[in-house]
Amino acid sequence: MSRERFVELMTPVLIRFSQDLKSVLRIVEDPEVDDESRVAAAGALLHVIFSSGAIPGVRGVLRHLGDALLIRLMLSDVRERSPDAFAKHAQVSPEMFDPLSDELDAMQAYLGDRVSVLQQVAKKLPTLNQQGHEAAHCIEDPESSTWLYDAVHEALIDQIDFDEEDVVRELKQVDQIMAPLASRVGR
Repeated sequence: MSRERFVELMTPVLIRFSQDLKSVLRIVEDPEVDDESRVAAAGALLHVIFSSGAIPGVRGVLRHLGDALLIRLMLSDVRERSPDAFAKHAQVSPEMFDPLSDELDAMQAYLGDRVSVLQQVAKKLPTLNQQGHEAAHCIEDPESSTWLYDAVHEALIDQIDFDEEDVVRELKQVDQIMAPLASRVGR
């Protein structure tokens, strides 16, 4: 049951992944969100664009499933640290923010202790540095902020364009993420 619920909730997440990344950009740019959350959001975007993925050894839509899960973990922290700003963003993008609690519950139920691997990656998001741009600079420095905005939009065009059929087909093989995650539990 937990696998089916996880797939049910992650299917729309991956179909709208490019829109979610734009919503994360809005969090990075929002001064009402606490700085720690904004830096983590910038780090999440850097991770999506430049890493090989949070789940080792998977490609395509499943590679970005790990990214989508990291974003959910980051959003959970934003909700905790900046509840008023989170509520404002939830009004603008309810399809992304409203199901967050259910998505986190489904992730925990399906992955079990393997979720700790993703939590460890999420803790490192604020310290990411790509092409000389640190996550913290992306909220402090206008040039770095513009660079991040451009980099995200370039990635949306070049890398992140899933259609519903691709998502549904690849999520049928979602169990492929379990072994790579299990191999990293406790590291």
